[in-house]
Amino acid sequence: MSNPDFDAPRGQIPHRPSADTIFFRRVLLTALVVVIMLALWQVSLVLILTFGGIVVAVALRNIAAPLGRWLRVPDRLALLITVLDIAAISFGFFYFFGAMAGQQFSALADKLPGTIESAKEWLGGSMIGQQFLGGLLSNSGTATRLLEALPLAGGILGGIGEAILMIVVGIYLAADPPIYLNGVLRLVPPRRRMRVREILDAVGDSLQKWLLGMTFDMLLLGAMTFVGMSIIGVPLPFALAVLSGVAVFVPYIGPLIATIPGLLLALSVSPTLAVYAAIVYLVVLTIEGNISQPLFQRWAVSLPPILNLLAILAFAPLFGIWGAVLATPLAVVLLVIVQMVYIEDVLDDRKR
Repeated sequence: MSNPDFDAPRGQIPHRPSADTIFFRRVLLTALVVVIMLALWQVSLVLILTFGGIVVAVALRNIAAPLGRWLRVPDRLALLITVLDIAAISFGFFYFFGAMAGQQFSALADKLPGTIESAKEWLGGSMIGQQFLGGLLSNSGTATRLLEALPLAGGILGGIGEAILMIVVGIYLAADPPIYLNGVLRLVPPRRRMRVREILDAVGDSLQKWLLGMTFDMLLLGAMTFVGMSIIGVPLPFALAVLSGVAVFVPYIGPLIATIPGLLLALSVSPTLAVYAAIVYLVVLTIEGNISQPLFQRWAVSLPPILNLLAILAFAPLFGIWGAVLATPLAVVLLVIVQMVYIEDVLDDRKR
């Protein structure tokens, strides 16, 4: 093999790039990285919706794969059966319970204005309550403008469309995952493809286990909330249970926000009932945060609670509401990638 140092004529110094050329190349490389980052920022919604579609695809495959083995049918047929079954179950749920849930949520919305007035009267009965109420009223203009802006900023219809898009993408990805997996592997040098496949398999396995644990956690939290609120007599226990169960998808922050309607409804009945409702929420969230969630999520990866919270704070500004909703699975994926790519491959620190 030729070597420039030896192939150059005797007495002639081999040509090397000048300092200006090296500097120019570095500037071009930096500019290219900045352009790529700006381009990714512009399509951040596409990226997060694509990841949401991957999560949906993993969930569908998590159901369709064992169903296909049990029925001894092809994967696509098992996926079709899974999608139709989920659609039928959803239709049945909304058909039998939709009217009741709709009435409860409608009553919840109707009760909130009167509840707020009751809360003001109750707070005005004590010195501490008057100080707290005065602080709230001093910022009422800002709060009102913020509440008025929420429907426009949230884009409810847009959010529904984005959710539907994620579901459609997830169905396409779940229908034939080898095509997309092989397409990703083709972007990797041949000698690294086996390792990349191992990493992708580990990511998929972690997402599967995380989704299964999250499902159990949501059901358990919703059931505990329904039972507790029913026992103490808080209005609309079913609606409050649904709110709590869905809110757990955004750990820590979601369940805390979901307690606000329940406490307001209990306060609309009596301050004593509000105290009982707060105790129920405290017990339920303590069980969920310290027992059920760690137990269920231990299947996926050992995600420290602080990393889970930091993931929400980091991804929400980057990707909006979907960044907050998908923060935990994003953190799970990143943790697996860091473990296998950086710790094991770069640092060569593998578990023995």
